[in-house]
Amino acid sequence: MINGATPAGWAIRAHAACDWLFWVMTVNALWYLFTLAGGIVLGAAPATVAATELSRRRLRGEAFPAFSSFFKSWRREFWRANAVLGPVLFAFVLLSFNLAGFAASGTLGELPGIVSAVALVITFSVAAVVAPMYAHYDLPLSAYVLTASRWMLRNLAHVVLLVLAGTVIVTVSLMLPGVIPFLSLGAWLTVNTALCIAFFTANDRRLAETVPAGAR
Repeated sequence: MINGATPAGWAIRAHAACDWLFWVMTVNALWYLFTLAGGIVLGAAPATVAATELSRRRLRGEAFPAFSSFFKSWRREFWRANAVLGPVLFAFVLLSFNLAGFAASGTLGELPGIVSAVALVITFSVAAVVAPMYAHYDLPLSAYVLTASRWMLRNLAHVVLLVLAGTVIVTVSLMLPGVIPFLSLGAWLTVNTALCIAFFTANDRRLAETVPAGAR
């Protein structure tokens, strides 16, 4: 019998860890490649959706060729992803530059800087939830952002976990800037997908248990 305490068990765990590390690097590289392929402005949203969709499939134990699957998802969801996620990402970028301006001028602690920081965190959270929600649920395009916002208000603890996960990844990246081009974004997309899919699955299970059998 093999368990985690045996050398074979540790080897299996090490292999799994290396496998996920390679996946993170792959997602990271593909996101940059296909974001550039869409001219950055139109490429970021479908690249984010494709990375989230494939990470979700991998978490479910599916096997698939990474490049061709990413390309197919990116191409299939190009316009829909831009319609759903594009405005949120655009707002996040604008707020990031705005916050950087406050920081550079030394006014980050004043009211406009604080409001900008809060708006940035909210926008980041919406973007973090919308992409996995798009991959996990089939909703009208106009409903994703609103549904994600409502979900956030009902699950503030989960939102805090997402923000903390993002903060940890950013902090580690700043401490080890050499990993930024190779791991940071892929790590965030993978971790965010894993957390949100777990949240959604648990929420769906809880709702199924609370709905009376005759009402299903």
